[in-house]
Amino acid sequence: MMPVSASPELVRLKELESKLDIYKSTLAEIYRQYDQKLEELSLVRRLGDALRSTRELEALARTLLENVAQEAAIDRLTLMLTGEEAEPDRGRLLIRAAYWADQEIFTYFDPARSEPWSLDLPGERDRTGVPAAPLTILSAAPEYDPLNRPGDQARSLVFLPLRVPDRLLGLLVLSRPESRPFTPDDERVLAIMGDQAGSALANVLLFDDLTRVNLRLVESEGRARRASGYLSRLLETANDAIFTLDRRGLITYANRKAAQWGWPKETLTGREFRKFLTEPDSLPGWRAGDPPPTDQIFEAVLTDAAGRKMDVLLSTSQVEGRYEADGPEEGGPDEAHTSWMVLATDLTEHRQLERQLIHSEKLASIGLLAAGVAHEVGNPLSAISGYAQILEAGAESEAERREYLGAILNQTGRIQKILRELLDYSRPSSGLAAELDLAETLPRTLNMIRAQKIFRQVEVVLDLDPDHGPHLVSLDPDHLTQITVIIALNAAQAMGGRGRFEVALGRQPGWVTVSFTDTGPGIPMDIAGRLFDPFFTTKNPGEGTGLGLSICQRLVDGCQGRIEVQSQPGRGATFIVRLPESPPAGRESRP
Repeated sequence: MMPVSASPELVRLKELESKLDIYKSTLAEIYRQYDQKLEELSLVRRLGDALRSTRELEALARTLLENVAQEAAIDRLTLMLTGEEAEPDRGRLLIRAAYWADQEIFTYFDPARSEPWSLDLPGERDRTGVPAAPLTILSAAPEYDPLNRPGDQARSLVFLPLRVPDRLLGLLVLSRPESRPFTPDDERVLAIMGDQAGSALANVLLFDDLTRVNLRLVESEGRARRASGYLSRLLETANDAIFTLDRRGLITYANRKAAQWGWPKETLTGREFRKFLTEPDSLPGWRAGDPPPTDQIFEAVLTDAAGRKMDVLLSTSQVEGRYEADGPEEGGPDEAHTSWMVLATDLTEHRQLERQLIHSEKLASIGLLAAGVAHEVGNPLSAISGYAQILEAGAESEAERREYLGAILNQTGRIQKILRELLDYSRPSSGLAAELDLAETLPRTLNMIRAQKIFRQVEVVLDLDPDHGPHLVSLDPDHLTQITVIIALNAAQAMGGRGRFEVALGRQPGWVTVSFTDTGPGIPMDIAGRLFDPFFTTKNPGEGTGLGLSICQRLVDGCQGRIEVQSQPGRGATFIVRLPESPPAGRESRP
């Protein structure tokens, strides 16, 4: 039979039915996607509303884990966050919260007590070691679950990174039994939740960081106020006068001690500190209109409000900022932060006590010289007495009478000279330096000690170094005498009153040297380093104070000199005093 061809109307009908089926399926897909979008929007809204209700991390973690467990039917959830302790650059995170949905147990972990968690995960990871995208493992070993328990079987896990555009915040680990593996629809829903959780978490962490920073700022301000108050009280109660100066050397602050020197604090501000000094130009490196040199110590004379002169020790330091000679212009931003501190210690009483101590030691040495004076005076007195008796009996001639009277006058002058030298030495020192030629001064000093009883069997030798001209120094004459007497008496006592004591003058570039050498037993090495310590002595109790050599060192240091000792046991000792040389008249001083 011949096939019957379909009519055009039937063909047209079939085409319309096919198009209708396509339209229905397309419309169904549109409705499905529409419902899916509505579901996603509803999920975003529900989760967003829940997460927006808190600004505390613990509350946010609880809300997040409970909602995710409810929306995606999760058994266990673990929230891990990055932190300083977690070392996120090496894939180490801190477990901060956990949720067991079957028991509705939520646990929040203190970051200080939370153990870092780290595990090599499969798949692509970023530089932190965290998966670059959500990672699903349908059948994972129990150790991959941070909340695994002994006896656990394989689990289905999703590792959901929580990120914002600029950084990683943490990782959310979701766990189900292997029998209920995660599906693509689950992964889609979880990705939406991850985006919402990341945004909410970023806001809470930012708020938490701001809160911590604010608390630290408040604490820091409190500490700064307490430190400022403590420093203020410390400055105000200090026993020394404390000044702060600006870059022009003007006073910006003075403490209470400065006011006790007679200056009201308000009158000091803005005045140049150098103008309170008697000789400000003598301070090296400190010019008018400039700040003081940093980290220097000066001895100066300061005039107080009543016009009284005080010996002061000035200690300078820079306490804020840094001053450059060609730095910012005056009034620039760095000027207000540049400050210098001057600590002024009143040495007036200290100097008085020091002079009393030196004079006391001088009197102690005079006691040792007294026996020699008695012997030295006794001889001329005996001669005077004999001549007087002859004159009383009557001289044989006028010439003989004149001879005896002349002898009496000569012996009287000898006594007067001895007493005058001793009295001059016993007087308190003026403390004023004078230009001395040691070649002229030392012989007079040695003459005073030569006749002492303890030096009767000691050969006293003076080498004046005549070929090198005068030996000029700037020194208080009494101080030179005291140095010589102390060293000479120590040498005589060390030699037991027998031996040789030599004083030699010399010259080194810029210095005049005086060497005192004895032939005593020398100084043991174990005590050589302590000779100049105050109150150190090897003499028997009652024979010395132990202050002699320390006073010698103080007197030598006072004129910028040096004193040292050279000795070998059994070969005597040599004390070398080096004093700055004064230029002769008409010659410029050395630089």
